[in-house]
Amino acid sequence: MGFTMQRGIKYLTLLVFYFAFIANTLAQAPARGGPAQRSITDLGDGLYQVNTGAGVSAVFVFLVTDAGILIVDPPNPAIAEWLQDQLSSRFPDQDVVYVVESHYHWDHTRGAKTFADIASFIGHENLLKNLNASIAEAPPPGNTRDSNNDGLLSREEAQTGTLANFDAMDSNADNYLSQAELTADTVRPDIVFSDRLELNLGGKRVVLLWSQNRHTDDLIDVYFPDHGVLLASDYVWINRMCCNFQFDERPMRVWIESIKNLEALDFDILVNSHFDSGNKQDLIAFRHWLEDLANEVSTGIANGLSLAEIQASAKLDQYSGWAGYDNQLNSMIESAYYSLMLQ
Repeated sequence: MGFTMQRGIKYLTLLVFYFAFIANTLAQAPARGGPAQRSITDLGDGLYQVNTGAGVSAVFVFLVTDAGILIVDPPNPAIAEWLQDQLSSRFPDQDVVYVVESHYHWDHTRGAKTFADIASFIGHENLLKNLNASIAEAPPPGNTRDSNNDGLLSREEAQTGTLANFDAMDSNADNYLSQAELTADTVRPDIVFSDRLELNLGGKRVVLLWSQNRHTDDLIDVYFPDHGVLLASDYVWINRMCCNFQFDERPMRVWIESIKNLEALDFDILVNSHFDSGNKQDLIAFRHWLEDLANEVSTGIANGLSLAEIQASAKLDQYSGWAGYDNQLNSMIESAYYSLMLQ
């Protein structure tokens, strides 16, 4: 009897510890379907970085001055409305006066409309062209393409983020996306430029730089010289495999030259539109990655190797510590292979 009671007490104690462990684990786990974790980081002297969630979730910045607020790339309506509340609470005496749209892709511009009644909008001159173009001429981000040239995207044609956000953008619920729906929340810019535009807002300089056809032909990077901060738009990734989709069907040399131009700027903080932030050395390391990848694949092509043979022989071991190396290296080689064929 005593042995049985002692064993029962032991089991009861273990059961209590087990349920306490489960309760603690559930308390620490993020709620499913809950809001994305958002944060605002002070970069100094009125410049702030906004992280909208984990992984590939959008990262953007805003600048607060005595003359008003400038926002770069509010990514979607939910984030833009949340930001509007944050700005009203933190800076009640300042209005949003400028919104910079870095390029036409919906994942960077869908929040712009929230500020349409109060701000002036700025973009590259090619942004207007792309907003008026067909899906075939100005496709969404990633590898989504209008494969049958009917001017619409079906669910089968939509890929990656466009597929994940299909219902949110399909305003007439007809199971197709038109270019008008993809760009419905993007505001046509009031101010456009070709190569470089410098703003002075409340004594703080903001320099908009055309990226010279990296990623899209309207992409701009945003430089804050008084803060020593560079916002590098799609894609400049730190210690991470990049980039898929034949480098957006652009020659790799275009990407490399674009990054070299950014290296000439004087900055300490590098903010990327996705993933982690870093510094100038991280930007240089990214350019080295592009060069090493291009050289490895180019050598294989020159030696008459097939794509599969290059994938089997190219290791690029110096990047083995980068995110995605183990499962994405072959995809990067394939992307470089077809990009180099464009040159």
